[in-house]
Amino acid sequence: MENLFEFIALFLFYSLFAFSILVTIMGVINLIFIKKPILNDHIKDSSLVSVLIPARNEEINIKRCIYSIVDQSYKNLEIIVLDDDSSDQTFEIVNELSQKFQSVSVVKGEKKSKGWTGKNWACYQLSNFAKGDFFLFIDADTKLQSKTIEETVMEMESSDIDLISLFPKRVTSTAIDKIISVTVGWFIFSCLPIMFANKNPIFSSAFGQYLLFRRGAYFSIGGHESIKDNILDDFELGRSITRDGFNLKVFDGTDRISTFSYSSEKEAIDGLSKSIFPFFQNRIVPFFLLWILFMAMGIVPVLLVFGDLFQVRLSRSKEIMAFLIWGSLTLSWVISSYRSKQGLLPGIFFPIITTITAIIGIFSVLTFLFNKVIWKDRNVSNQDDEISNYEEAE
Repeated sequence: MENLFEFIALFLFYSLFAFSILVTIMGVINLIFIKKPILNDHIKDSSLVSVLIPARNEEINIKRCIYSIVDQSYKNLEIIVLDDDSSDQTFEIVNELSQKFQSVSVVKGEKKSKGWTGKNWACYQLSNFAKGDFFLFIDADTKLQSKTIEETVMEMESSDIDLISLFPKRVTSTAIDKIISVTVGWFIFSCLPIMFANKNPIFSSAFGQYLLFRRGAYFSIGGHESIKDNILDDFELGRSITRDGFNLKVFDGTDRISTFSYSSEKEAIDGLSKSIFPFFQNRIVPFFLLWILFMAMGIVPVLLVFGDLFQVRLSRSKEIMAFLIWGSLTLSWVISSYRSKQGLLPGIFFPIITTITAIIGIFSVLTFLFNKVIWKDRNVSNQDDEISNYEEAE
């Protein structure tokens, strides 16, 4: 048994060494290849862009979002907000803005159909109202810089792209949200080979804060109806575009779009919990493998610094490898933390971030296993249950 544990420990150690080198190389490559959209010449507002915003209990964010769209340099816009059965003042706020701005309209969403996630159902309804040549889906907690739509529409029209997505800057207000932001940034900038995003659906990614589709491409892949029960709608739409032979382009949008996601630690944990396990398609084995790597990333620096306390002795060669692991991972996390506009310090303290993320990952698995993932007053782990039904069952 002792030999078995030693073999597993060595296998994990060498795997982590290879992994650390790989993500560092990927981070440097993505530093070169993930570009920002560039506005070369002003374009005519000839194409109508439908800006489609699903909103459920977004009274804190929705006004900021709409004003940032109304103030865009690109003016040929229709802005449609769908109120998804909000219990706050979301509908009233948007309705007031629609009286002020001709381009803004608000509709009441229909009751969620069986088998749909709430957001996908809202986006599906929005697509049926839209008249534009381009569909821009954005979240209600986002804010756009003034030239963002103009820049991305120009990219679409000049480069034969069918879907443009922007990686946003996350404006964080809680410690957990900061950890989420740094972890997501590390995954995007250090783990995804962005250069192959349009070559293979496995490497494709997209971000729900900014999804700009050609109308024809959106309907050709089946729109949100084709992924109606998928919680990670943005990633799956990106994969669908690539899978069906259309062109996807992901840009660094940290200077173009900001997202204000969570206002409390509980909301941040709930938000991360609803995304981690579904990313692995609710499969335990791939989740567990990456979970082990995350824990190992946090443990190696601790063993190097406090190894004597745990009576851990490494040979000279393994000690050098351990320091290389630490150094490589630090570089990887610093690059991604800097690129995602979260500063340098979170990258330096990545062992703490990976450990906390791994703990939240376990929470995500447990909440899905017990069908208790609550988001926006809906039980998203069971799409046919509203929160009221969930509470009654308790």
